Amino acid sequence: MSQKKQNLLFLAIVAALFVALCISLWFRAKRLGKISYLEHLDETAVTIDGADYPFRDLAVYLAKQERTVEEQANAYDLENSNAYWNLHTNGSFIRIEARDAAMDQAVHDIIFSQSAAKEGIQLTKEETVFLENQKQDFWNDLEENGQERLGVSEQEVTQAFSRIALAQKYQQMLAALKGVDNVEYNVNGANYQELLGEHDVSIHEKLWERLNFGNITIH
Repeated sequence: MSQKKQNLLFLAIVAALFVALCISLWFRAKRLGKISYLEHLDETAVTIDGADYPFRDLAVYLAKQERTVEEQANAYDLENSNAYWNLHTNGSFIRIEARDAAMDQAVHDIIFSQSAAKEGIQLTKEETVFLENQKQDFWNDLEENGQERLGVSEQEVTQAFSRIALAQKYQQMLAALKGVDNVEYNVNGANYQELLGEHDVSIHEKLWERLNFGNITIH
């Protein structure tokens, strides 16, 4: 084979490898890139004891957590709240820790509210009025833009707050029954962590880890 043909063959091989590398990087970027929350509302975010819960079931938790962190971020740097969101502390980014905290609280409330339902525990009229006021404050604070970005109806938000209230009531009753402080059944409480081990929880990480958290209900 002539030197010229060898050079052409070499260039062709290099070009093919370059194209393959570009394609590989494109697929990797697509696989790891942030997803649009609104486009995945009805896809499963977590499976608990065999039941699937889509992103819309976590909407309130995501919004509440975003707003909490944004308040902290504005106190940290009013001109550039992203500076706080992207801080790296304790081996993790605040954005990631906050996102996962929303999931942890949602799992906690789903497990406790389901347990309450099985035992026939219901909210009193006073408790229902209280949760409705909380829900209304949350909904109004979102304002129209935040409500649209959340992607769920006010009725769904009411259902979420009912779940939260029922979970809180069950937690208080369980703590009293076990003779321990209520905080032991908070998300990070030792008693709750032991109870959590009795349940099958599977987070759908391929979507969850790509969630554009921090930019769902706020800019």
